[in-house]
Amino acid sequence: MAPAEPATDADKEAKIAAAKAKAAAAKAAREAAGEAPAAAGDEAPKAAPAKAPAKAASKKEPAVPAYVDLVGDAFIDDLKATFGADIRSMVVSNNQQIVRVAPDRARDVLWHLRYNTPTKFDFLSDLTAAHYPDRSAFEVVYQIFSIEDNRRLRVVAEVPDGGEVWTVSDIWATANWLEREVYDMFGIRFDGHPDLRRILLPDGWVGFPLRKEYPVEYRPNEWVEANLSILDIPEGADLSGKFE
Repeated sequence: MAPAEPATDADKEAKIAAAKAKAAAAKAAREAAGEAPAAAGDEAPKAAPAKAPAKAASKKEPAVPAYVDLVGDAFIDDLKATFGADIRSMVVSNNQQIVRVAPDRARDVLWHLRYNTPTKFDFLSDLTAAHYPDRSAFEVVYQIFSIEDNRRLRVVAEVPDGGEVWTVSDIWATANWLEREVYDMFGIRFDGHPDLRRILLPDGWVGFPLRKEYPVEYRPNEWVEANLSILDIPEGADLSGKFE
């Protein structure tokens, strides 16, 4: 097959003229049909995107009280009937049942819960405290659990600053070290404890770090000065531990 002859200038001009004629004929046909010619740069407006349907306004749930009185629980009602006014309050918070007791009867109530009720709380999962300097008081908090019945209960005893509460280390052996920790951090004494001494800080340490009045920032400490060889702190050094 013979190769095609290269297009000449005359051929190119003929193709251009034919294309222009075709465009002119199409324009004339549109005008004949009544369509107005579009102005240069005048594009048809794009359709606005469909708006998403407005979400229905969610109903604001009423605020749930921090504590709700605990009523209608036969087990708690029996506890109240047994100890009377020594049960100061019975409330629920976040599905946690909380019983507040007189501090001098806390041990009796806990012994009863461990041995003398159908639901026997055989596990002391935690024993801690909270400090309320505006009330000059502490709250000793017992978190107890019945493994068999899968039931939790929080028992709280408010102890005045400088007051004592009876140990429960003979009820739950776990309390031995937990009471020492509370003593170490808060200074709360547990009467009858077999070995009440510091457990985290060394003997002779000054102060109780989880009391609210205990300073967070560095301060000279008698035990540190007596027992550790620490170089002098440079004057003006920032010892707050805070960084901007």
